[in-house]
Amino acid sequence: MAEIIPGIYQLKVPIPFNPLEYTNIYLIKTDDGYLLVDAGVNTPEALQAVKRQLSEIRVDFKDISHIIITHVHGDHYGLAGKLKELSGAKLAFHQLEKNQIYPAYGNAIDFFRQSDEWLKSNGIPDHELPLPQPTPSGEQKFSPPALPDITFQGGETVSVGAVSLQVVWTPGHAPGHICLYDAQRRLFFAGDHILPVITPNISLRLPSAGNPLGDFINSLNKVKMFDVKLVLPAHEHIFSNLPARVEEIIQHHRHRTGEMLDTLRTKPRTAYEMSADITWMPEFGGVKFHTMAPWDKRMAVSETLAHLEALRLDGIISQFYRDSIIYYRRNQSK
Repeated sequence: MAEIIPGIYQLKVPIPFNPLEYTNIYLIKTDDGYLLVDAGVNTPEALQAVKRQLSEIRVDFKDISHIIITHVHGDHYGLAGKLKELSGAKLAFHQLEKNQIYPAYGNAIDFFRQSDEWLKSNGIPDHELPLPQPTPSGEQKFSPPALPDITFQGGETVSVGAVSLQVVWTPGHAPGHICLYDAQRRLFFAGDHILPVITPNISLRLPSAGNPLGDFINSLNKVKMFDVKLVLPAHEHIFSNLPARVEEIIQHHRHRTGEMLDTLRTKPRTAYEMSADITWMPEFGGVKFHTMAPWDKRMAVSETLAHLEALRLDGIISQFYRDSIIYYRRNQSK
């Protein structure tokens, strides 16, 4: 537990089997109860960590009146149902994230099998696909997914007592990802949209598809000029200079797109083949694809596909099928 400024606290919620180690969730004191931004992963250990940190400032679950989830990935949304049950708080997130709940949580095994078939069509061999394990062991029994009391479209203002937060729709990392902007105190609750060191995973996944990389770049440019003193991200550490970090992330994706185009100079290739030639995690000196765990390879190919789809929609590359496998090639005029 750390008090960032008077009345705003950062709680660290452990994530099992994840190199990020923690999700940062934020507690905001108002004159009408407390507002919580994100909830953490759905495990008993995470719940105990939240309870212990709340007790440090003598806050009970019943003191929380609102819970806002930036997106429904498990390390942000998983514990929302249990916290809602314990607090009686109103739960809120974007409408598009509500639409993700049933595929990802209600029918998770079928969702993963469908994703596996799609990834295999993009060149991933069977031995690179991990068995479907969408949640930590026992997590589904601990607390079921929770539906929101309030859904956002983006652009709303959430007012709890004298605290006002602008809801900023920032699709990319997730279709309905939102950030929250406290204009009065110049604070930006960034979720996974902008992190200080690593770049958020931007993946093309079924069933959402679309153009997540294009959405993400547009979302970065949308928030770049906000008047922000501190950025409060969901992972790593709090930072300042939002415009500079936005530009770093955009440049990172431009470089990665260039790497992918280079791999297509001589012949058509699958997303899996191209992923093997990309330097992953350059902020940590670079990680070679062949050394990555199967789950990380899955994420890498999904991110490669997001770049390829953006290039395809721009008319720079095209795709075709060969023996039921999708290949990509550069268009001659580009």
